Amino acid sequence: MEKEEKAGKSWWKRMTQQKKVEPDREVDVSLSELRQAIHEYEQGLPKGVNRTVLLNDEQEIDMTRLKHQLSGIARQRFYMSKETFHIVPEEEREIVYEMDQVQRALDLYMDQEKKLPLQKFQHTLQLDLARLREGGYLKTLPKRPYYVVDETLIVSLVPKEPTS
Repeated sequence: MEKEEKAGKSWWKRMTQQKKVEPDREVDVSLSELRQAIHEYEQGLPKGVNRTVLLNDEQEIDMTRLKHQLSGIARQRFYMSKETFHIVPEEEREIVYEMDQVQRALDLYMDQEKKLPLQKFQHTLQLDLARLREGGYLKTLPKRPYYVVDETLIVSLVPKEPTS
């Protein structure tokens, strides 16, 4: 009888007591480690779902979803472009918003004009942002130059190296 009572109490305790949840470990993460973690995470997503599921409304990356790939929660905050998947640290977050606007403007321009709005006399594929602004594709003129990477027409902050 005494044994049954102990077993009953322990069953009741297990049912009613809250499990102690270990707080997630905070880790420092480099940009390259984060990119690798996002790549690993994306490999486990269903077909047709991409890495933008990691973003909140402000385009901040939800680090809790990456805690298994990073062995903890990143101390730093990172943001990602929804259009180009470009990742930046928190202090550069305005770049992702601007980059998304430029990418959407380029896509719309290409749909309507069927040609690239490139700067004249450039060896790089630098976009003519003034032309996009004047044509009404951009609301404001970006602070930095943007380039087309390749035939995928993805914009970048860095020009593609010219091939000889």
